[in-house]
Amino acid sequence: MLSEDLKWRIIYYYEESYKSKEIAKRLYVSKITITNICKIFDKWECVNDSFTRKLGKRKIFTSEDMQILQDIVQKKVDYYLDELIYEMEIKTGKLVSIPILCRSFQHCGIIRKKLQKVAHEQNETLRGFFMYQIGIEYNAEQLIFIDETSKDERSISRLYGYSYKNCRAKKKVIFIRGKHYTILPALTVDGFIAADIMEGSCDKDRFRTFIITQVVIIYL
Repeated sequence: MLSEDLKWRIIYYYEESYKSKEIAKRLYVSKITITNICKIFDKWECVNDSFTRKLGKRKIFTSEDMQILQDIVQKKVDYYLDELIYEMEIKTGKLVSIPILCRSFQHCGIIRKKLQKVAHEQNETLRGFFMYQIGIEYNAEQLIFIDETSKDERSISRLYGYSYKNCRAKKKVIFIRGKHYTILPALTVDGFIAADIMEGSCDKDRFRTFIITQVVIIYL
């Protein structure tokens, strides 16, 4: 492949009325190459055809293969890279390396994220119907949201950090749980109206006592 400088040198000789045979002898290129470059110059006034597709390394995965990869990721979001490679080999008959798979992810706009776990028993249809019933039978001021949460010495540990390439992100953290606390908050549209903090886990009796003595009593 000729450099752009050499192509312009051909055009300089061409503008000086040199014949193709003489230009080819001076620059050690073929007469066909000179003819093609001169045609491009006469048509576009430049030495490179902007509408000619640049050739490169042929991609292993086709557009259909990319769609298969996206379908696999949607169904198997927690697969490791080697498992995805194995699945792609089964479905497409093509065995690729991990770097190629990562570049395919980048091309599809797929990135690695922290996994959000959703209950397998969750039914979106029933959930939507429940939300519909709540919306037509109750006002926002009538709703009280109560949830149980817990805290121990490990609760503040973070899962991600930053470091240089090829270096682990390390931080000393507490592995011993220590004292375990349970928190019971009651939330409305006006904010928290009650809360109870207890050491250890919350049982049925403690939860019932919290509802009666701290939540229900407000509306009596």
